[in-house]
Amino acid sequence: MIINFYSNKQNAGKSLILSAFSHLLTVKNIKNIAINPILNISSKDKDQTQSILNDLLKQKTNFKSHDIKDINTKSKIDKLVTEIENLDSKYKVVLVEIPNNIPNGLTFNTKNKNLLINEFSNSGNVKNTQNFNDLDWIIYNKVPKYKSNFIESKIKPKLKSDQNKVIATIPENRKLNSLTIEQINILLNGEYIIEKNTNRLIENYLIGTPRMDSGKHYYSYYDSAAVIIRTDRPDIQMSAIYQDVQCLILAGTEDIADYVLYEAQEREIPLIKVKTNTMETANKINMINTKTDAFHSEKIKTIANLLSNQIDIKNLVST
Repeated sequence: MIINFYSNKQNAGKSLILSAFSHLLTVKNIKNIAINPILNISSKDKDQTQSILNDLLKQKTNFKSHDIKDINTKSKIDKLVTEIENLDSKYKVVLVEIPNNIPNGLTFNTKNKNLLINEFSNSGNVKNTQNFNDLDWIIYNKVPKYKSNFIESKIKPKLKSDQNKVIATIPENRKLNSLTIEQINILLNGEYIIEKNTNRLIENYLIGTPRMDSGKHYYSYYDSAAVIIRTDRPDIQMSAIYQDVQCLILAGTEDIADYVLYEAQEREIPLIKVKTNTMETANKINMINTKTDAFHSEKIKTIANLLSNQIDIKNLVST
């Protein structure tokens, strides 16, 4: 079986949901492969997307993605389609990420299953589905928590005969929009003072401020938090470290106190030093937090858990 993954817009969560499908199939011992056959560099696709998928999903394949500019003749299109269909003879399920701007003339066999990732919006939730032909399944993604019943009560009735195609809804989730410590360091142009656990995901950002108490309730209340603290405030730095926050972002030019370095090292809490002040750093983070990356094992497992509560993956791929 070949399943084509479409989305109604860029960054709708297609790569992440495709990866989660692969994870669920693997857990069920169903041989599968996830591929990204066409790269569109102008849409910020990565050259190494297929190799990242291979590493994350533990795939062994010689399949390589093609630059969208190279898929420009009928013979090249036919060759790519044949490559994908050949995988179908080796795997029980082939998961194919379809680009949003499909090259002219590139069509996929109608025997394939077609799944649409439809990012929730204030309008177009029904209209978007009508822009795709021969859909078998629809997943609504990034549904606001206050709209948790909206799909059932408002959208499905408007889909009429297609309402049974909605197989899952995925709520907004802070983890899915998070960045790793390493990504944050790069985007802030920071310098590691302590480089540990840099693949951790950061879901919340706090400003370190003087507190009447030990900071226990403030720093421990938020999950997976990074704290932005001035370099000249070791007292606040220690307060955050004692609550085992995920990371400290130290803003300023002063040297970091030795006892702060010691405690952070002992607790394996990474320290990033940046030259900007606290507010400038916070403003930068507000900007970079839109540059989320789908490729992280925790994100894949988070989506997989949400889907497994709604979809019987083994039954789905046997239909």
